[in-house]
Amino acid sequence: MDYIHLILKAFAGGIAAIGFAVLLNANRSSLATIFFLGATGVFIKTGLLFFNFNIIIASFFGAIMVGFSSYFLALYIKKPPLTIAIPSVIPMIPGLFLYRMMIGFVELAGSKEFSEHEFVKLLSYTYSNGIKAIFILCVLAIGISFPYLIFRKSSMHYLRKREAKKGVLK
Repeated sequence: MDYIHLILKAFAGGIAAIGFAVLLNANRSSLATIFFLGATGVFIKTGLLFFNFNIIIASFFGAIMVGFSSYFLALYIKKPPLTIAIPSVIPMIPGLFLYRMMIGFVELAGSKEFSEHEFVKLLSYTYSNGIKAIFILCVLAIGISFPYLIFRKSSMHYLRKREAKKGVLK
């Protein structure tokens, strides 16, 4: 894979992020930020795959970048952070692995007779794709939510301390 292919994939990821942002009714003023975050997340994921990283690890680093960047850019553009983070990370969802898993389950449920070796091979292929997809979805969710867990000022502990100082809680 050459660098032009990497840049084109990143550009396509940004365009896909804008498409999902429009579907999710994001504000027009945040579309440029969503494009930038979607393109950068896909660029990091694809770049790490270029250097032979595991797809789960590459997706995690792309989602971490989207999560941290959306947290700080949301302060700059004065929009809720999740409204720019969610559409930006959607292009990194593992559609191919989910498709292969679904097709494998359909083939297993079909009326075709399999030998024991073919059945085990198809079953392991189906579950392998399914587990990869589930792990990628989990690391995308963790990568987006991680910055909010670190930097959130309004945790319950903070709110209780603040309300106790005001005398609201008794």
